Amino acid sequence: MKSNRIILILIFFSIGYFLYFKEKSGPIDSLWKIVTGVFESTNSTSEDKNPYKSPEPDIEATATKGDEKYDDVATASNIKTKQKSNDKQEKEDDSSIFDRIKDKVFNSDTQEGSSDNGEIPDFALPAIRNVDEIIKHKNYTLRYEEEYEVPAWVAYKLRGEYTKGIANRAGNQFIPDRKVKDNSALTGDYSNTGYDRGHMLPAADFKCCQDLMNETFFMSNICPQVPDFNRGIWENIEERVRGWAVRDEEVFVVTGPVLRKGLPTIGRYNNVAVPEYFYKIVLFYQPKSNKKPRMIAFLLPNESLFGKRMNSYVVSVDEVEKATSLDFFAKLPADIQTKLEANSSWSDWTKIQ
Repeated sequence: MKSNRIILILIFFSIGYFLYFKEKSGPIDSLWKIVTGVFESTNSTSEDKNPYKSPEPDIEATATKGDEKYDDVATASNIKTKQKSNDKQEKEDDSSIFDRIKDKVFNSDTQEGSSDNGEIPDFALPAIRNVDEIIKHKNYTLRYEEEYEVPAWVAYKLRGEYTKGIANRAGNQFIPDRKVKDNSALTGDYSNTGYDRGHMLPAADFKCCQDLMNETFFMSNICPQVPDFNRGIWENIEERVRGWAVRDEEVFVVTGPVLRKGLPTIGRYNNVAVPEYFYKIVLFYQPKSNKKPRMIAFLLPNESLFGKRMNSYVVSVDEVEKATSLDFFAKLPADIQTKLEANSSWSDWTKIQ
């Protein structure tokens, strides 16, 4: 009996000690925030009727691929994909709450990070007019088109070190970009439309830093893409570009949709244009080194391209400029710009440099 009383006294003392010191800054306060954060992230739901306040994707807009959770899928008709999502959610729910606490405690300070500030040099940007709506985030710059509710282009520097780390997309939700003058498109505009919320700047390009990866989920960085296109050849090109960044240390990327009047639209709250084509341009240019500059462009239809090889869609940058009416890399030295934009060589990029 005595030992039981001692145990009870110790338990009550421990609880009182914890409740007292959780209000004060220190290790107990930090532990309390971690524990409550885990429970909040598990149970929180959004019921706000304002569509511009942190909208959550519908269940139909969630799917899985491999071991990662993909929120940029919006096809209610794909029953198999939806079932995979539900199965994965059940596995997550069954995981121990203590495992989640452990991950938060031990992973919070282990991100590799990046020694680079991510600043984009002027030569890597397309020509900018006074009337253009330019949005700048930490790791990328874009031109937003209010008429179409998608970006005309997204430009960023990609270093090999950015692609390595432990940042992950789990728990990320697509959010409106408050920097857009008249508000960006909303995640709800894509729900149940059959189109993916397709990243222009891929989340996986910034595994180095969680905050930089999180910024890729702004809706200003998103376009409607056919699911098989987004998860097929488009993703393959993104992976190839990451490989080039690792090999060459640093490349510059400009990517986006081809926009024109009369495109079909989707949207519950906004009229979001559905592009017929997408482009991606990659530049290797190190003016302080003796390495030869290179440029390559892809121009692809927004449709299922199973069995097609990515090099089948290599075009010159001049062709992309003609399709988009944009002037890419306008501040490169004129002779270099003219030469590089006239031709794209797949072999120049795939051979060992």
